[in-house]
Amino acid sequence: MQGRRAVRGLLVAGAGGKPTQAVHSVRWQAGVMSAAPSRPASIRSALSRIMAASVGIAALLTLGFASPAFAHDELIGSTPSPDEQLSTAPASVVLTYSAAIMHEGAEVIVVDAAGKDWTDGAPAIDTNTLTVPLAAGMPDAGYLVEWRVVSSDGHPISGTIPFAVGQATPLRSSQATPDAAGDGVSVVPLVVGGIVVLVVVVVVVAVVTARRRTTPPTRD
Repeated sequence: MQGRRAVRGLLVAGAGGKPTQAVHSVRWQAGVMSAAPSRPASIRSALSRIMAASVGIAALLTLGFASPAFAHDELIGSTPSPDEQLSTAPASVVLTYSAAIMHEGAEVIVVDAAGKDWTDGAPAIDTNTLTVPLAAGMPDAGYLVEWRVVSSDGHPISGTIPFAVGQATPLRSSQATPDAAGDGVSVVPLVVGGIVVLVVVVVVVAVVTARRRTTPPTRD
């Protein structure tokens, strides 16, 4: 008991009744100990907010980039129309799409049952309308328009349009296929994936930096 009282007296007061260095040291350590628990809590709360915001931004960007990919442009009209029976051979084929299409990768052929292509020139594109001229002298027969274009979201789309001249039956299929450029791979998933990876890297760096700053220094 006497030893404990002596130590307590030494910590409470020094010469002249003033606090000693030991008292200051105890007070400083007590302040650090009382403040330490709240600091990591505030850091964790801030990091949680950062991560939530990052996930939200990534989701918005994903939806913003991916939504056009799920709504590809489509063919909304054509001349000749599907299964149309024409009395005379057309001079051209006109295709109309729901939005502007790209000039790159556009390919159209008009074939008969023998596989002969009756197009007579490259397709001309005006915003969302594609026109391809046809050769003169097309006989009464069934024909098939096979087209492939690149839509405004960068994704290739394709289709067929059967029609006939005279009393023939529209051609439903052929051995020929338009050779469009590319394999039909959209770049949208790559862009979205890159954004998500970037967000994750930023969050990880923020977490590591915050942990380093909150780690107390070691004392010898």
